Amino acid sequence: MTSKRLGKSATGAAEDNPLSRTPIYHQIFLLLRGKILEGEYLEGQYLPGERELCEIYGISRITAVRVLNELAAAGLVVREQGRGTRVKFIAQATVVRGPMATVTGEVRPNARAPSVEDWLDNLRRRPPTVATVHVFETAEAKGPVAEGLGLPEGSKVLKVTRVWRFEGKPYNHITTHVPFDLANGWTKEMLEQKPLSLLLEASGCRIARMEERVSAVLADMTLAERLEVSFGTPLLRVTRTVIDETERPVDYLIGYYPPERYDYAVSLTRSKPGQKANGRANLRPI
Repeated sequence: MTSKRLGKSATGAAEDNPLSRTPIYHQIFLLLRGKILEGEYLEGQYLPGERELCEIYGISRITAVRVLNELAAAGLVVREQGRGTRVKFIAQATVVRGPMATVTGEVRPNARAPSVEDWLDNLRRRPPTVATVHVFETAEAKGPVAEGLGLPEGSKVLKVTRVWRFEGKPYNHITTHVPFDLANGWTKEMLEQKPLSLLLEASGCRIARMEERVSAVLADMTLAERLEVSFGTPLLRVTRTVIDETERPVDYLIGYYPPERYDYAVSLTRSKPGQKANGRANLRPI
């Protein structure tokens, strides 16, 4: 694996990144801690070993040892001699869920709350573009993916990782997981051309609602390269579950967005007696 220097952009140019002035061991500690807290590394799973960390981040073994020791001191992992470093933290979060949709233009206080139909119509009217597909494979649903899709551990899903661009710049890095029976017959070329929600609708799946959680993470090497940002750049992390009219989860998505290229706006209104509360969310490239 090719080593990469920290504190540089994906193109190799130095940038005014606050993390570039932070000790390397602490940069990597923050990245791994974020992955553990978000559940990317599950309880009982082993982290990359010292040698692998050296190869991934281009660091010395002394630095790799310090990173893993810091994670252990924070109570997130256990260092097991002869076996590796095992996660002992169970990722938990208080999540407020609700319908999510996309509209174009600015949020207007008295505007009608958007619907799934608005979301799909906006996707259909989006200017034609081609996504870069980095992963297109059959995978096993595990951990948060299995839970999000309501599937037994090890169930087959189609896993697709794509990067979409807007005005020449990548504005998201999205990994989607779809139950395999729904994605049967899909091709990589189809995923390069169409948003996944439209493919689901074309397959006869009627989307009823979407549930989201938004958090923040730091860009690791892969995200920095694909999104053309510096290693350690703060990113928005969106976890979305798409649910059809039969209450079946049909897509579990994890997306990363550079905040300077993506706008997430929410408008909430007080409900009247006897009415459900209204809310709206606006996601659009800027």
